[in-house]
Amino acid sequence: MNKWKNITIYVTILAVAILIGYDFVAIAKGGTEASISHLVKVWGHKYPIIPFVVGVLIGHFWWSVKPTKDLEEIERMVKKLDE
Repeated sequence: MNKWKNITIYVTILAVAILIGYDFVAIAKGGTEASISHLVKVWGHKYPIIPFVVGVLIGHFWWSVKPTKDLEEIERMVKKLDE
């Protein structure tokens, strides 16, 4: 596995873990209103551009990319399930 792929995996897992950990602490210390979920919901209503940008970002993650061995393996598994 290449170095940058490993770094991306670790950074992504770390970022998610930090956000989840922070959310638990924020709720425990400041109540539901201090949570990331609450903030996202409020900002989504106040600033509709935010859900749009998040949608574009999520679309970007699942948008078509250059085929790789990992993606080809997933494609084979999906085709096998469809049979």
